[in-house]
Amino acid sequence: MTSRQPKYRRALPEDRRVDLVAATLRCMARDGHAGVSVRRIAAEAGVSAGLVNHHFEGIEALVAAAYEHVSSDVMARILERVEPVAGARARLSAFIAASFSPAVLDPSLLRVWVVFWSMLPHGEILKAIQKRTWVDYRRTLEKELAGCVPEGRTIDTESVALGLAALMDGLWLQWCLDPGCYAAETGIALAERFVDDALAARRAL
Repeated sequence: MTSRQPKYRRALPEDRRVDLVAATLRCMARDGHAGVSVRRIAAEAGVSAGLVNHHFEGIEALVAAAYEHVSSDVMARILERVEPVAGARARLSAFIAASFSPAVLDPSLLRVWVVFWSMLPHGEILKAIQKRTWVDYRRTLEKELAGCVPEGRTIDTESVALGLAALMDGLWLQWCLDPGCYAAETGIALAERFVDDALAARRAL
């Protein structure tokens, strides 16, 4: 088999960084932790290893950029399904449905996350990104839930958002580990039931 040769081409620095992040994610999805290699990522992107180090201060910085990109991209895919929807409860339903869409229920996405998770205990930059994106995710859920609370009723939206996030994350993980083990509609129905029960509660959770 002919080895893949670097394809040198002019590109703006930001475009090159985007290309390298995309190549990193492809390597991680395909090769797991072995994909976290400057040489392998450079080959995937069709550039020299030196060019990788030119645009990023080491593999840790490149992995952090990839982590940031994945976190932002998943949320963006969900929110693009939510933003056009009118009505608080309908928006929350759109959020839930998007969380079980093919773009999110993706085993290759799990393979990437597993690599990130394995690096978190030893990566301060990754820890900071994880903490910030997790807070942003929960606050988004809290905001959508707050708009659904019936007039005259009070619920602990922070606790409900935490429970809903845990439920959807657990279902996502199980589906990615065993694709097709349940229908996406089943996951959506379980999340919807959780929300309905929380909103109908006679007292704050």
